[in-house]
Amino acid sequence: MKKEQCNYYAMKVQQMAAQMEFESLNDMCKFIDINQTDTVFIVNNEDPLTAAFAIYYNACLLLHKTEGYKTLDAFISAQEKGFKSAAFYYEALAEGYSKHDEYVLVKEAGINDLATFETMKKKGFIAGYTIYKELIDKNPDLLKIAVPINNPFDLYTYSQKNNFKDFAGLIEAFNKGFVDANLYAAANELGFPTYLEFVDAGKRGFRIYADLKLANDLKIRDAFDYNKYKELEYVKKDNSTHDQRVLLVILSKIEQGKKISLNKLNTILQTTLEEYKYSETKEMPEWFIIGINNVNDIADFLAKSEQVKKFGDYNADGEFFEINQMQDRSIVLDASNVAHNNAGRIDKKVHAQNIVLMIEFLKTKGFSDIIVIADASLRHKIDDPASMEKVKQISKYMESPKETSADMFLIQYIKTNHCLIVSNDTFREWKIQDPWAAENIDFYRLSFIIKDSKEVLMPDLK
Repeated sequence: MKKEQCNYYAMKVQQMAAQMEFESLNDMCKFIDINQTDTVFIVNNEDPLTAAFAIYYNACLLLHKTEGYKTLDAFISAQEKGFKSAAFYYEALAEGYSKHDEYVLVKEAGINDLATFETMKKKGFIAGYTIYKELIDKNPDLLKIAVPINNPFDLYTYSQKNNFKDFAGLIEAFNKGFVDANLYAAANELGFPTYLEFVDAGKRGFRIYADLKLANDLKIRDAFDYNKYKELEYVKKDNSTHDQRVLLVILSKIEQGKKISLNKLNTILQTTLEEYKYSETKEMPEWFIIGINNVNDIADFLAKSEQVKKFGDYNADGEFFEINQMQDRSIVLDASNVAHNNAGRIDKKVHAQNIVLMIEFLKTKGFSDIIVIADASLRHKIDDPASMEKVKQISKYMESPKETSADMFLIQYIKTNHCLIVSNDTFREWKIQDPWAAENIDFYRLSFIIKDSKEVLMPDLK
């Protein structure tokens, strides 16, 4: 039966011999549709218990109780929308709801206004609740949610309290184990694919996922262990083992011009290697590759390694290593720091001539491998561009990318080459965030004073 095809008339039945009753309202609707009847009578409309729909056909009155429906059209609409009773159907319509399942949700969840329901629907929580349930059924231990979520309204309320904008954002986070939008955004920015990995990183001291992943691949235990690994990676050249790299770092920190015996060097090495062992087991980490097993291995490495020659020479006959003079090493200038030095000057200008003066001073002291590292912004601040051009001619000049501090590149260069650095910057902020800088930068830093733009004073330089 097509909806709204009938005309309805109220009537009272006085007496009629032929009356028949349909088994159901559905059967009545089918009959009307097949016989193309468009006139329907409503009998005893005043009494809902006895009220019936009726059609007159071949001198016979065909009836069925209204079951509370005002029209057969309303009955068909209720059936299509899932309602099982007229009372529930009209109650839903009165409150602005047209579908049975939606109104059941409203009643069960205690939603008091249509606007909230429409918002939930628009943001995907009505349809999304089924998806959420499937996720929980498949992964019961995935989420740690303290409050029960029994219906879409509970899910919507939870999302509001935990900063999710819509169901799409919530289910994306839930699939990865995150239950708070802000936490998920922070973890996502740091590259973490799941909540479990984010928590694991926190427990082990890792901040970004890339570090955690590499640590897991290399069987590195925690961030402290990882920092030790990274420090030695900066020293890596050719196929040197980790203990050989430790030895190179030791050589870079020994006083200039000093002679040290092979046995003494071995003692320092063994003491330093203890710092890499786990305190509770006294064992070396799995990632740590050992290439030095005895004093002879040290002697062999000192004699053959090209890296060793940067720090000094090994005397095989005397079995000692002589550290180079300071002037034999590479030296890096913190260009911005040098240019800003104004001892004895009234003006606060940035002087490229300071850098020229420093380079020339270092050359008179025997330094030949001089590297200048500058901020990209320095060239816009200096008062004498011609002097800056001269800096580029008399040194190896490098410039950091725009809007990036040169300090990052200075520290990276020193980590890799273990060379000296000329700077009055104590790198306090870098020491806070970089364990290597905190422990090592002061070994390589030479402080200075430029007096009246004419004289360089450097007390650490012998």
